[in-house]
Amino acid sequence: MKKQIVIIFAILLMAGNVIAQTVRTRIMSFENPGNRRILKTEDYSHWYYRSLPERTMRLNVEGVERIQMRSFGIEALRNPQFHVLIGQDKYSYDLKLNHRLEGYYMYETVEFDIPENTRSIEILCYPRSIYMRAFQMITIQPKPKKVVIPNMELKAHAGMIDVAHNSTSSEYYTFNSTQSLKFKLNNGRDGIVDVRARLTDRSLPKFALYKDGEKVESFEFSLSRSAKFKATGVRYLTIGKKLDLPLNDSSSEYELKAESDHLFMARPLILKK
Repeated sequence: MKKQIVIIFAILLMAGNVIAQTVRTRIMSFENPGNRRILKTEDYSHWYYRSLPERTMRLNVEGVERIQMRSFGIEALRNPQFHVLIGQDKYSYDLKLNHRLEGYYMYETVEFDIPENTRSIEILCYPRSIYMRAFQMITIQPKPKKVVIPNMELKAHAGMIDVAHNSTSSEYYTFNSTQSLKFKLNNGRDGIVDVRARLTDRSLPKFALYKDGEKVESFEFSLSRSAKFKATGVRYLTIGKKLDLPLNDSSSEYELKAESDHLFMARPLILKK
């Protein structure tokens, strides 16, 4: 039972945080305020107002949809209320004590909607010890999140391997006869691929390039060995082939497939615009 209560409390807290993030308030000014008293806290400092005896305080509410009333008292009262006059209609709201603050009686906020096409309303509070302030409630329309599509998306490969040149090394993606290398270029970006293979016998490494499922061309390595590039765990490495990928109008998927029983390693790169 206690666990359920904790869960419910957490849900309510998250809901409150969401509301706080989507609604903000703007101070409204009474057209005919009576007496005033300043209320200072750690977070804000605002003037609060009380009407003159048996008088109302008027608010211009053109373009306002919802109002929040904040109030406090300087003495203890029994069942305090305030009234809202909209045209010929009168609405009464109870003020419920929230907490005490340095001798002030802080009441819970009261919120109410403003009927459409209303130009002004009047606030009437008979107890002379209550001070009030009005705030317009503004709903913040969350900005739609911009979907960022990465320029390159890796779809499949057989693993990764470090290829070193002089004192630097780069990560290459491997592919073989059972697992191809697939990647996708987006946003109309073009690219190149540096491909190398491991030499194991006198057979020639051979692979093919595909674009969107259709074969573009096959490529074959010679038996020439690279003296400048070294791959981790590879004794003999071929001289590299640099492939210019077919042009990409929008988004295209490229695939490198082994056509011989060799380990291949490739490094796709996006060209600068």
